[in-house]
Amino acid sequence: MNASGVLLFEVDQGVATLTLNRPERLNALNLELKARLSDVIAEISGRADIRAVILTGAGRAFCAGGDIREMDAARNGHEVRERLLAMHHKVIIPLTRLEKPVIAVTNGLAVGAGFSLALACDFVFAAQSARYSMIFTQLGLVPDSGIAYILPRLIGMAKAKELAFTGRTIDANEALQLGLVLRIEPDAEVLSRAVEFARTLAKGASVALGLTKRLLDQSLQSTVEEMANYESCFLAIAVATEDHAEGIKAFAEKRGPRFNGR
Repeated sequence: MNASGVLLFEVDQGVATLTLNRPERLNALNLELKARLSDVIAEISGRADIRAVILTGAGRAFCAGGDIREMDAARNGHEVRERLLAMHHKVIIPLTRLEKPVIAVTNGLAVGAGFSLALACDFVFAAQSARYSMIFTQLGLVPDSGIAYILPRLIGMAKAKELAFTGRTIDANEALQLGLVLRIEPDAEVLSRAVEFARTLAKGASVALGLTKRLLDQSLQSTVEEMANYESCFLAIAVATEDHAEGIKAFAEKRGPRFNGR
């Protein structure tokens, strides 16, 4: 367990918990925190003992977006572009492609790139205090960190444009109605409820879950013919796993399966 620094990282019962740890800055994403996220996501990808992931924030916010102290109006456009591409290729895309369930636990504010980071996860658990905003245009900026790709696929183009153009803040209830969050929980209980959910998923057939995540994500940009090919290929992988053999045996014995993630 890493118990200090800008990102806390611990693993317990197959669940990795990542905590953005800059509470004095509402967990704003500076270069150090982005680099640490990149390193930890890469580590998680290669660890078989981690079977589900939780991403949350310390203190009274999930993430207030990019650190305004690194947003000098006179900064070079080329540098800004390179930094954003690094955020995409080292954090957002690897996070979306983790073949493990990823749950964002959003307490307080999740705005700008913080909103993007939450939506890059498979599920969002919202504290009752949670608030979300595409604040970009209010800063004279455009949406970034993957949200322009993810948001229209979740809520449709018209609603995505409305949230992007106005930058208005929505509460947890509206986010739930829009389908952006899976559950709303009391602030004091949201993390423990998410951990309980993550542990349930961590006990599942990990290879099958990872392949299923890939299939569903791929379906958003594939034809039905392409999906038929993906399904058949991924099924060929799944049937060779120990978890599949255990699932068949458990079904025949009329008991719950005991998957080992292999």
